Amino acid sequence: MKTPPSWLTHYALSVAIVTVVIAIKSFVLPAWSLAHPYLSFYPAIILAGWYGGFGPGVLATLLAAVALTYLWLPPLYSLRIQDVQDASGLLLFVAIGFAISLLNEARLRADRRAAAAEAETRRAKERQ
Repeated sequence: MKTPPSWLTHYALSVAIVTVVIAIKSFVLPAWSLAHPYLSFYPAIILAGWYGGFGPGVLATLLAAVALTYLWLPPLYSLRIQDVQDASGLLLFVAIGFAISLLNEARLRADRRAAAAEAETRRAKERQ
C-alpha cells in the first residue's frame, strides 16, 4: 500500500510553487507582471490546494500576498500599501485564495471518503 506524503511535503511544495511563480514573474515576464500582478498566482494557489488541501493552499495565498505587496504593489520593496484600490484588490485576492483552498480541501475529503467506501465495498465482497 502506498504511503501518503507527509504534511511537510505538502507545505514545502506550496512554498516551491509560489517561489517558481515569483521567479517567472520577476525574470521571464517582468512587464506583464506589473500590469496583471495577481493573475499568475491563482494557478499556484490551485496547485498547492489540489495537492495539499486547505493549509498548503492558504500558505500559498499568504506567501503570494506578501510577495505581491513587496515586489509589485507601490511603493515597491515595502509591505506598506498606499492605494485603496491596491488594498481592496489584495483583500479580494486573499479571499479568493481562501475560497479556492476550501474547495480543494472539500474535494480531497470527498476523495478520501470515496476511497474508504470503495475499500469497504471491496472488503465486503471478499467476505462473501
